[in-house]
Amino acid sequence: MKRLFTFILPLVALALPAVGSGQQASRKLSAEWRDGDYIVRRYIVTDNSPHKAEYELHYAINSAATTPGYEHNDEELARLDRFFQELKRDTLRHVSAITITGYASPDGTTPFNTELARKRAEELSQMLTKRYGLKGYRVNIASHVEPWSATTGAIEDSRLKNRNDLVNIVNAAEAPMVVDNRLKHDAAAWQWMKSDVLPDMRRAVVSITYTEDQMMDSREYSPVKREVVVVEEVVERDKHDKDSKHHHKQDKHSKRKHKVVDEWEGVIIDYGASSSDDGR
Repeated sequence: MKRLFTFILPLVALALPAVGSGQQASRKLSAEWRDGDYIVRRYIVTDNSPHKAEYELHYAINSAATTPGYEHNDEELARLDRFFQELKRDTLRHVSAITITGYASPDGTTPFNTELARKRAEELSQMLTKRYGLKGYRVNIASHVEPWSATTGAIEDSRLKNRNDLVNIVNAAEAPMVVDNRLKHDAAAWQWMKSDVLPDMRRAVVSITYTEDQMMDSREYSPVKREVVVVEEVVERDKHDKDSKHHHKQDKHSKRKHKVVDEWEGVIIDYGASSSDDGR
């Protein structure tokens, strides 16, 4: 009797070539590994589509100091914190520009408001540079004084009885201080403007433009070549076989097997041989 054992021996796979610079410029090979009968390649795919994140901080009247506890500034600063924390961890996100724009409401003199809007942007830029280390980024500073016409929508949505008259005043082609004085003649309208409209215009906006690359995995079917090795165990015939008719043949068979057994320590390794109960 013979027992057969089959072993699957995987061959070493050849290294596959990486994506070269002459191929797709927007795709870069990041990693490569084998998963069973598949070659898996992970690419970083460049995405140049711009994304924008905006954060808005508010200021007290005539002030350029960024106060965390003022209005909703705490919430906006927390959002900014999360963005820059994620930026440090995410190597696929790339900031291309940061723009900080300071705004001033239209009440008051134009020169004062112009300077105030600029200071809000500059002081916020300094604060964020210390907070997040923006020296490695391109930071743009801008400022803007809101015109009186920017209050049109709020007036139209209000419950003021003289809404139409107020809309005509803020859209008149007159100097800002003239509009300012005309609005102050209506005490109720002016009080509403000071409490509900003008405070939202005293702000600074942080606008971050960035791109975000993508990870892409591709799987290529590439089965591992296998070599089958059949190991045949030699089992000698029973030495106490009483069949004298086959005794001489058995002795010859045993001697031949003994020679192989002595040489291979009990096994014969045969590549591609078929099994048989009568020996080889």
